Amino acid sequence: MFNGIADRYDLMNLVMTWGQEPRLVRRTVERARLPIEPVVLDLATGTGDVAFEVLRTRPAAQVTGADISPGMMEIGKARPGGDRITWVQADAMDLPFPDATFDAVTHGYLLRNVTDIPTTLAEQFRVLKPGGWMAALEMSPAPKNVFWPFSTAYIRWVVPLIARLIAKDPEAYEYLSRTSRGFRTPAQIHDMLADAGFVDIGHRLHMFGTMAVHWAQKPV
Repeated sequence: MFNGIADRYDLMNLVMTWGQEPRLVRRTVERARLPIEPVVLDLATGTGDVAFEVLRTRPAAQVTGADISPGMMEIGKARPGGDRITWVQADAMDLPFPDATFDAVTHGYLLRNVTDIPTTLAEQFRVLKPGGWMAALEMSPAPKNVFWPFSTAYIRWVVPLIARLIAKDPEAYEYLSRTSRGFRTPAQIHDMLADAGFVDIGHRLHMFGTMAVHWAQKPV
């Protein structure tokens, strides 16, 4: 599915977030608390938005972008600076990296697309160095407040409509809309991170509560 929408993926993300995608990516990287010359793993890297933001803020970083979709990464490789990233096809639930390899692990829109979130988080904990940070951008179920009818209608109806106009495979975005509505709450993600061994766990909601930046640290 992701191979099929790779060439329109960045445009769709920009439209679906009302142009806020770059700001959300920046906020995610800020929460990774990177050292000056970090070794970073960006999971579900896709076309590399988060990975490129890491390099923008830390030009001396060593960045590995990993994704299960080679089609998405081919788009990223062709972007300016794509040769500065090490691209690896990998399953987020079974990472091909040694223990304690990375100063930080980042990812965007990963957790709703795996079949086992606890295993995915355990793998991130494993490959992080002690004291390293995980930072992630994820969709979040619309909170039931005054904006709930608008937010729910947008995700349920408007996103698939936009996809029909832009994407070659609009059914893929109906899947993304459906998984976004049924995804875990920030409180549930918090508990899963704690169960994986992380500490200093937090999150911040964006876009009327429909997007969340999560962060957590592996104990020193």
